[in-house]
Amino acid sequence: MSYGVSKSIFYYNSEGMVNLPKTIELVIERAKENNINHIIVFTADGDGAFMLKNALNNTEINIYAATFPYKQVFHSLDPNGNKNKIVPKTSLQEIREEFNRLGIRLVQGVMPLQDIIIPNAKDVKNQTIHYTLSLISGGLRLCIQAILMAVDGGHIDPGETVIAMSADTAIVARSSLSTWLFHPTEGLEINEIICKPSKFTITHSIEK
Repeated sequence: MSYGVSKSIFYYNSEGMVNLPKTIELVIERAKENNINHIIVFTADGDGAFMLKNALNNTEINIYAATFPYKQVFHSLDPNGNKNKIVPKTSLQEIREEFNRLGIRLVQGVMPLQDIIIPNAKDVKNQTIHYTLSLISGGLRLCIQAILMAVDGGHIDPGETVIAMSADTAIVARSSLSTWLFHPTEGLEINEIICKPSKFTITHSIEK
């Protein structure tokens, strides 16, 4: 009697972009092992999607670049404490044109777990999902949102087996619409964790 199969999970020592090349290597290996034809990369600047495309050249695997809403502005503090405005590079015309040239499908729109900004108000349901996914890794919530965005946008059918990845986290999952996320039979399923950081920072606020 077979109880199942044994598959490894790769644990990074830390989180972040430094892990991207290894994540791509692990994702390609698992895609070929499971005969998966859809890989969704959550990316702010396009680098992950471009690196994956280069590594998968001359294959039939479809690559999707999921990203933040068009021209969404973020702010970060420099070492001197000054606030800098950042717009993800996936909103730049030259990056979008390069996606198109390479056959990478851009997935851009509302992020399912992102609040609508209302002064002094929070969406408790979204925050609860956000915090729960962040217990596993910050990248997991990006992977889940990437899948939901791809289905909501008509790029992938509900129920498809896909791989979703960020720089340091990757999963095999059954896709679903965002409104069906927790549906008892049609909802999203995380089937396998390919890699994740073993140490990471749990965030306690949803990005604006």
